[in-house]
Amino acid sequence: MIKYFFIFLTLSVTLFSFDNTYYDAVLKEVKKYNDKRVTYNVPKPNDPRNLNAQKSELSTPLVIIDDKVSTVNKKIKTPDDIKIFKSKKIEPINYTNTISLNKLQVSEKKQKFFHMILPAILISKENLKLKRERVLALMDTPYSEMDNLDKEFLDKLFKKYKTDDIKKLANRLKTHPVSIVLAQAAIESAWGESRFFKKANNIFGVWSYDPNEPRIRAKKTRNGKYIYLKKYASISDAIDDYFAIIGRGAYKSFRQHRNITDNPLELVKYLVNYCELSNYPNKLRKFIVHNKLREFDKCKLASN
Repeated sequence: MIKYFFIFLTLSVTLFSFDNTYYDAVLKEVKKYNDKRVTYNVPKPNDPRNLNAQKSELSTPLVIIDDKVSTVNKKIKTPDDIKIFKSKKIEPINYTNTISLNKLQVSEKKQKFFHMILPAILISKENLKLKRERVLALMDTPYSEMDNLDKEFLDKLFKKYKTDDIKKLANRLKTHPVSIVLAQAAIESAWGESRFFKKANNIFGVWSYDPNEPRIRAKKTRNGKYIYLKKYASISDAIDDYFAIIGRGAYKSFRQHRNITDNPLELVKYLVNYCELSNYPNKLRKFIVHNKLREFDKCKLASN
């Protein structure tokens, strides 16, 4: 039991008990926003016959450089800087900071929050897809016969995902529906109002164990010791780390079921140990349904 308790503490990626108001805020926001459905005031799509409008909507081409999607960095100064996408084609915008959306009306706040996080999720998913395709292409080549670039590429991923098995690596590089990530992001960050989200781009309350990395200290302690959370340079970096944690952490059952189904309402059942909130999978399921998040699963990065 001590062993499993230690594993749970080490791999937990939430921090509901370490910020003075964070835990209460999460419960309050989840209850508030799950109790009713929301109608979004999404602008109507441009007329497909209007070529100029189409060109404006898809102004950022999907360019691949060194196995990564080329992105456009953007700083958020006001909520108006968060782009609301009118179609399922999403520009690869990398927001480098976050701001409070608390003064907005409920529907607008939810809309802005989801569209602030959405591009980063799609960017990360596309980057992981590119890496996974390269891993799959190397699967039948003996390591000794690979060139140095391929060896270096694999060695970095083996280290990051804590495996030396190329088949396991390919499985750990898979991702899951956008709707699940959006639901977790909203719940874990209290709709973007957590201190860690606003000051460190830390959407999921990910802990830091390395004193040499950028991080932020929690206000409370555990067993008399300070707890630190990672500080990310952008929302995209936070999403990248989230997928890595899911890929290598104690979520084997969840990863196995990603190979069986892409139904988010089924997959959330296997995130039971992700969060300290009681009945967490059921909360995620309700959240996805009530907020119509499955519509976001249809979104793709835009390309010209």
